[in-house]
Parts: sequence; structure tokens; C-alpha cells
Amino acid sequence: MRILKWVSITFLILVIIAYFIGGYIARYLVKHGLEYIEPELASQGIVLKHFHYGDVQMRSPNSFSIKNVDIEFDLEREFYGKKSFSAEFNSGIVVVRLSNFRDPTLKFSLRDFNLYIQPNEENPNRPFGKFENASWSGEAPLRIYNARESGELILEKLNTLFNNNSIPDEIDFKGDAILNLDGQDIRIRMYTETNDGRTFLFFDKDDLLAAADNFENFNLSEEEALLLSQYPARTLHILKITRDAQRISEKEKSRNSDFPDDAFKHIYWSYHLTRTFGPEFSMEITDAHETMPNNTPEQRKMDFHNNELGRILASESLSVDDLRRYVMNSKDVIRFPEEVQ
Repeated sequence: MRILKWVSITFLILVIIAYFIGGYIARYLVKHGLEYIEPELASQGIVLKHFHYGDVQMRSPNSFSIKNVDIEFDLEREFYGKKSFSAEFNSGIVVVRLSNFRDPTLKFSLRDFNLYIQPNEENPNRPFGKFENASWSGEAPLRIYNARESGELILEKLNTLFNNNSIPDEIDFKGDAILNLDGQDIRIRMYTETNDGRTFLFFDKDDLLAAADNFENFNLSEEEALLLSQYPARTLHILKITRDAQRISEKEKSRNSDFPDDAFKHIYWSYHLTRTFGPEFSMEITDAHETMPNNTPEQRKMDFHNNELGRILASESLSVDDLRRYVMNSKDVIRFPEEVQ
């Protein structure tokens, strides 16, 4: 029994020593690993301006956590048509796990993080500028001996997830995306779902419906909100096209009480959706909108017809004045529900 007691005490002492030595090693890796990683990041257009962190603790023999990470960096890469961004990132905790000792690989997970991205020049079409209250876990391997190639792969996967809404990997992400529409921030919950090893990105449908209610004369049908929720990267641009169609038609109506504002709104809306996203997706959006319950059969038929005209016109480059003249003069346009046959 005495031997067993001494063995237990010795084992406990070794565990304590290993914990503190492991913590020292983890802090050393964070400090000196950054010296290696920083030029590799710079080669990929990620220029660190500020990096600060709090406690570094061992979690297991092959993993450690870093608390209160705060990073500022410039992103010298082309996204959304712009080539230069400034960004701030902070996270309550970052967990780093070392795997595959023959080809050392780091894998990361993030908890309670915020990300703010600001173009160095104005870009009204960027879909996201802020993420808050977010968490992310999944394999984003950074191979120590080939950090450049690994970094490219990680960026490519993230770009694919946010632009194509799915990737063939299992990732758990959730957070609040902050969209800016008409100078007003809209907070929409974003999350992932995994099915058969593939991850899909979504917006919360109810948040989209609630956001639409905050704007005058801005209505989304349930089916329309469901469709938008499946395309987070397209949502802000779609909402802006919708707002432009509403505002321009109202402006024309205020100038001329006889102006067929509803016909113009649908043709302008469908035209720009088609120019931006193609006829198939444009038709999905406009058809989903027509499930609103407050239209008469004649109004719905008129809207379907004018939406189709907008898709046809999208093969041409037309100004607002061109579309206005077309609506006022073309015999193909249904201007008022009374004209429906």
C-alpha cells in the first residue's frame, strides 16, 4: 500500500510538472511560431499590424488554448471586387491542436469571436462587414512544413463556403452577421448544418422576416425568406436591388400620378436580379415573392408577366431612363391589373 501511495504521489507530481512545462512550451510555440507564420501569411496577402493574447494553457498533451486573442491585420487580397481591406479580430478563446506528428499539422477552433472587415475604399456590394458572438470549430489544418499551401487551401474553402454556400467538409459555425441596408445595421443569425459530410451555410429565416418588417413598404413572403436564407452571400445585394426598385418607382409616381409604378418596380427588379444572378435564380426569387397572400389573381398575373419581361430585357444594357421609357411605351407591358386578359 505504501508503494502504491508513493507511485500515486509521484505520478501526480509528474502530471503537475508536465502541465507547467507544457504551458511553457505552448507559450513558446505561440510566441516563436508567430515569427515563422507571419512571413508566410504576408506572402498570402495577410499583413499583421497588431497581435496580442492573454493566458496560454495546455488542455491535453497535443492541444492548448489561447485566451483573449486580439488581432489587427490588412488583407491585401481581392474579395467582392476590392483589393485591400483592414480587419480586426478578437476571440475569447482559441484552441490549437497538434496532430499527425510525421507531418505536423495545427487545427483550430474559435469561441466567442468577433470579426470586423472594412474595405480601404467604399464597396456597397460586399455581403458582410461584421461577425459578432460567433464560434467556429472544424478542421482547418495548417501544415507547419507547408504553411503557404495550407493557408491557400483554408482561404479557398472559406471563400467556397460563403459564395457557394457549401463545402465537402464538416464545420460547425454560428454567429451574428451584421448587414448594412440604408445606413441601418441588420443583425441576422448565421449558422451551418452538416449532412452526409457536407456543410451548408444558412441565414435564420425568422431574422430575415423581422429585418424586413423594420423597413417601410418592404415585404418578404415566407417562401422568399426561406430561399434567401439559403444564399447568405447574395442576400444583401438582393435586398438592395429590391429597395432600389421600390424607391425609384415611388419617386416616379410622385412626379406623375399616372405612372404605372408597380409595373416599373417589377420590371426594374427582375431586370437587375437577372443581370446580377442569372435568369433561373431571378425567377426563383420573383416567383417566391408572388406567394404573398394579399395580391388579387389579376395583380399576380400582371406581376408574373412583367417579371418575365425584366428577365428578357436583361440581355441588354439599359439605364433607369431606358426602363422607364420601355414601361411607358411598350405594348408588351401590363401596366395595370385591369389590362389583364
